[in-house]
Amino acid sequence: YSYTTKQAVEDGLLVLIPSDTSKEAGITFPVYLSQAVWSKYVQVPETMKGEQDVSGRLWDILWMFRMAARKVSGSYLEFEFICRLDDITDWESNEVLFENRLTRTVKLKSMIQAQDFDDPSPAIFILKPNED
Repeated sequence: YSYTTKQAVEDGLLVLIPSDTSKEAGITFPVYLSQAVWSKYVQVPETMKGEQDVSGRLWDILWMFRMAARKVSGSYLEFEFICRLDDITDWESNEVLFENRLTRTVKLKSMIQAQDFDDPSPAIFILKPNED
């Protein structure tokens, strides 16, 4: 038995980014974000609604991935982007309070691999550093 990418999307463990969004960022392969990345860094916290939106937060991740990917020829990449959070409990030394919110440099990882076990076409998977 194999747990497929399609099943992970259906179960909500992966979020498939619309191809027009990733292509606008200059990414030609399908892009999947883990649910952990989506919920923490793309979804807008309630207290920031009206200030930020999902498309802008997603764009930050995709654009910074693209900029970092231009410098790497392998299938694995770690990259950083700056994100405003509303969770002071995530405090780390590289974070700065900005208008009572946490602005931090976030590190993510990405892998290019087969889209699925029965679909060898390449896809990009963006995850938190501790995710597989």
